[in-house]
Amino acid sequence: MAATYGDAAEFYVVYIKEAHAADGDRPVPIPDEDPIYEPKSLVERKAVAKKCVAKLNLEVPCLVDGIDNAVGEAYAAMPDRIFVVDMEGKIAVRGDPGPRGFKPGVDETARWLAKRFPDRANSASVQPEQGEG
Repeated sequence: MAATYGDAAEFYVVYIKEAHAADGDRPVPIPDEDPIYEPKSLVERKAVAKKCVAKLNLEVPCLVDGIDNAVGEAYAAMPDRIFVVDMEGKIAVRGDPGPRGFKPGVDETARWLAKRFPDRANSASVQPEQGEG
């Protein structure tokens, strides 16, 4: 989507509180990987976010939530979630929480963008639905 709409819309990943930190409530060890502990400072969180960006080969900019988790809490973003904020600062797309809500949120975002930028919709993978507002 960023390749198709990147000059008309801004795309960001916001790294929030670690969902499966080794010292958290729901640790999920990753085989052959060092454990990820919940950062205690913004410097530590930025370092973990940097590893995440590299590991996932993310090509969109990554913003990092403060250690107070204000963004994650304001958007109920745990464990992951898709949002589109329109030009008026209003939420235009609010995907359901992940992981099950992630792909539907991506699909809804693609439809929203295709409707607003129909000249680009032919090169996007998802077409706008009829009557979608």
